[in-house]
Amino acid sequence: MNDLELSPEFHVEFSRGGGSDSGCINHVTRHRSGGWITTHVGRFFITDARIPAECFFPHKRLDLFVSDKKLVSKPEWLAGILFEALRKRGAIDEPAWVEWHGAKPLDGKAYGDVFDFD
Repeated sequence: MNDLELSPEFHVEFSRGGGSDSGCINHVTRHRSGGWITTHVGRFFITDARIPAECFFPHKRLDLFVSDKKLVSKPEWLAGILFEALRKRGAIDEPAWVEWHGAKPLDGKAYGDVFDFD
């Protein structure tokens, strides 16, 4: 697991390996006492473009899925700084296609012991 600070407001946790790097983006709210609260605002995936077609050059894809439009009002900005931070880490380079998407969780269900509420 790797961590990146995109800005004072956004923190990234990402995993690398096997040609499918991915991670999650958290919005950070800092308190005067030194603590902070993080809110999950998106996920991203880095993949290889695998289907070569006419006029299609080999490249990487960075897909960003934003799940909180209130905290990420400009997904294109977040995608840009995410690309630059990952490029500096060597996780992606040009040529690359960067795309941002809106995503909203519909529901979920725990299978087995997932949470400890005691």
